[in-house]
Amino acid sequence: MDEQVTLKFLAGLAVIVLTGLALRPKKSKQDVDPAITQADAGERHDWRYVRWCMRAMQLLFSIYMFWSVVRFILA
Repeated sequence: MDEQVTLKFLAGLAVIVLTGLALRPKKSKQDVDPAITQADAGERHDWRYVRWCMRAMQLLFSIYMFWSVVRFILA
C-alpha cells in the first residue's frame, strides 16, 4: 500500500515537471549572417508539414500519457 502511494506521488510529480518543461518558452539563437537566417527560414518553410505532423503526434501522445497518469492516480 505504501509503495502504491509513493508511486502515485512520483507519477503526479513527473506530470507537473513535464508540463512545466513543455510550457517553458523556447529560446532561439539569433544568427548574425543574413544569408544563414534566410536559408534557415527557407528550410523551416520546406519542412513545415512534417513539423506540424510531428507536433500533432507529440500532442496526441502527451494527452494520452497525461490521461493514463490521471487514471492511475485516481484508481
